[in-house]
Amino acid sequence: MMSSHHLTRHAELRLRQRGLRPSDMDVLLGIASQVTHDSYVLMEKDVASEIQKLKRMIQDLERLKGCRLVVESGAVVTCYRPSKSTQKRMARESKAEFWQ
Repeated sequence: MMSSHHLTRHAELRLRQRGLRPSDMDVLLGIASQVTHDSYVLMEKDVASEIQKLKRMIQDLERLKGCRLVVESGAVVTCYRPSKSTQKRMARESKAEFWQ
């Protein structure tokens, strides 16, 4: 995520002094609680909430691993779990199509 905020020279110096990266600002602006009209604080509840979201995403990824979704003209036609051999065949075919 790219922030719409730019860093002043002062902020760049302070980030370096404090061991923070410019990309950390995107994390803070995206997750931290706004505590005044001009400041944000990454609170424990913010971190816990984000960790919970990521854990749910990991669980979803584990659960959906191997699923095939068939989309045609912008509509989902079907979804299923192909066998391991079918997955391997599809992977080989997609590689062959890619290199043509």
